[in-house]
Amino acid sequence: MRARGWLKRGYQCPAEQLNLGTWVCSCLVEEHAPALVGTLVRLRAHEPADFAVLNDLINDPEVGEGLGMVMPQPVAGYQAFVEMTQKDDAKWMFVIERLEGADPVGACSFFTIEPAPRTAVIGVWLGKPYWDSGLGTDAVRTLCRFGFDHMNLQRIELNVFETNPRAVRAYEKVGFVLEGTRRRAEFVRGHHVDSYLMGLLSEELAR
Repeated sequence: MRARGWLKRGYQCPAEQLNLGTWVCSCLVEEHAPALVGTLVRLRAHEPADFAVLNDLINDPEVGEGLGMVMPQPVAGYQAFVEMTQKDDAKWMFVIERLEGADPVGACSFFTIEPAPRTAVIGVWLGKPYWDSGLGTDAVRTLCRFGFDHMNLQRIELNVFETNPRAVRAYEKVGFVLEGTRRRAEFVRGHHVDSYLMGLLSEELAR
């Protein structure tokens, strides 16, 4: 069967060109299909105008701290990371765009997509001006829903530092549960801190 894959770079693309197999999505995707849409945000591909805006947001020390980023980076560094990710079929990266105002407010990604066990790791970050607004929770829910409904995943996992209780609460609202603790696995603010492994099965998603 000739399947169609997700519009990774904004055009209709056969699944075999994505090198992901028919497990990604068995339905036909219309050309210029709309981005993934939640209640408060949409997820879409990066555009050139996003790089400077998102780089400024991610360079905030409190944002970078949650990602394990020690040093700020130039816009070219953020752009290079996005372009490198786009070339790796085991990684998909999206801009988080607020529905009201269409502002780019952060980014989220699938990492380590494994077709055989149907699993993936996700990463999410949100600019500090948009914390405590429900945008991050909606982005995680939208990303996971897409993974389960359109990529045929059955498990999604993530890692979060113990110093980021705000993120832990957001993940729990979506249905993630704590599965393990990597003791003193990260170094934040001059101290070693634990990293939590959280997991979500397809039937556990709080839609």
